[in-house]
Amino acid sequence: MRFIFTILCTIMALSLSAQDGMNIQIDIENYPQDTAVIGYYYGQNTLVQDTLFKEPDGGFVYQDSAALEPGVYIILLKPDNQFVQFLVGEGDREFEIAFDYNDLATLSYSGSPENALFSEYMAFLSEKRKMRTDLEASFAEASSAGADSLSIQASIDALDKEVESYQQSFINKHPESITTLLIKANRPIDNPDFEGTPEEINQQKYQYFREHYFDNIELGNPLSLRTPFLHDRVNYFMQKLTYQVPDSLNLSIDHLLEKVSPSEDTYQYYLSYFLNEYANSKVVGLDAVYVYLTDNYYKKNKAPWVDEENLKKIIDNADKISPTLIGKTAPPFEVFQQDGTKITLDEFDADYKVLFFWRPDCGHCEKAVPDIKKFYADYADKGVKIMAVCTKLGKEYEKCWKGVEDKDIGEFVNVGDQYQRSKILANYNASRTPKIFVLDRNNKILMKGIGAPQLPDVMEELLRRADAQAKK
Repeated sequence: MRFIFTILCTIMALSLSAQDGMNIQIDIENYPQDTAVIGYYYGQNTLVQDTLFKEPDGGFVYQDSAALEPGVYIILLKPDNQFVQFLVGEGDREFEIAFDYNDLATLSYSGSPENALFSEYMAFLSEKRKMRTDLEASFAEASSAGADSLSIQASIDALDKEVESYQQSFINKHPESITTLLIKANRPIDNPDFEGTPEEINQQKYQYFREHYFDNIELGNPLSLRTPFLHDRVNYFMQKLTYQVPDSLNLSIDHLLEKVSPSEDTYQYYLSYFLNEYANSKVVGLDAVYVYLTDNYYKKNKAPWVDEENLKKIIDNADKISPTLIGKTAPPFEVFQQDGTKITLDEFDADYKVLFFWRPDCGHCEKAVPDIKKFYADYADKGVKIMAVCTKLGKEYEKCWKGVEDKDIGEFVNVGDQYQRSKILANYNASRTPKIFVLDRNNKILMKGIGAPQLPDVMEELLRRADAQAKK
């Protein structure tokens, strides 16, 4: 009796394991290759789930003891990287996919309720798309011939309403379907009528569009992260619908992270994504976004997946950047000229103070010097002074003054700090050279992180703003 009970338990365990795992049979006609790849969408990436090898019967099989995460998947074909998409729903465990390599439109599924819905919708959409294409061709032909095209336009409008009605009916019938998620995400935003001048109407349209941009997208649904549309939408919102200045970007990121927060995976993905995006941004001034995210999320334990070592690196890096963000008052310092005379940042008096961190043996500094010399010659009479801060320390400090002579930059205020008493290199995060800062008379940081060739353009813009302000 005990032996029989053991066998029954084993059979039950195997049965449960099969139910929890995955078995996808893939039949590809006219496909000469012996491998195919299963992939899936994850944010901005398309990742590999598994590489499949052709079975003796000519088909492919994906098997695993663990269920696949629900979402949109692809079968990638070699050697031309064509692919077909399929869905994995919450209850999908065992199903079949079949298509012809020479005609991917022959794609069919069996055994998957989720893919059955997807096929139903795509078949309807394909039929209506062809009808619309034919009507548009007829409309263009009638218009060019000067014939009456109103009836054709009415047919196009009626077709659009039919598609919209079908979509809404589908959404109502299958609210939890992945296909519904995809349909909703691709539905347009309906703008109300606005009143005012053309400029006012355009502004109202923009504001409404921005405020309602994510109305049809389920940001907090974990499924959305595993679709091909989410990252494109997030990217568009951040790059096209958000002013590219730190304050606006920070507000948009806060808004997005709040919306995605019901999905832990999506929240983790996008907080990490934004941190890396602005840590590596080439746009001047956007390092402020990295500092904001560190201060408001990582320092406040809102990124619990980050281990202690990496969290310390993130925070230390932000703390190095923070003192010299654009708009802040530059850190004070006391440095030394060649004869040992001390000079502070406040004593370095000018309407526009340019700090140029350099090393005598720095190849990029060598290339920058001619541009900076020309810049100084052109703008010295417009309130500009340059302080060249040599970053050599200790025994190599004396090379600074030989470098000043060799590079013929004696017209600058040349300084250094042999023993780093002022911590100027740390405070200005200037371990790498060349590095340029532009300050105003009150030591407010106006610009940083630019190359020497960009200095004239920056100064022209600053002078233009100063002139405009003076005329107010």
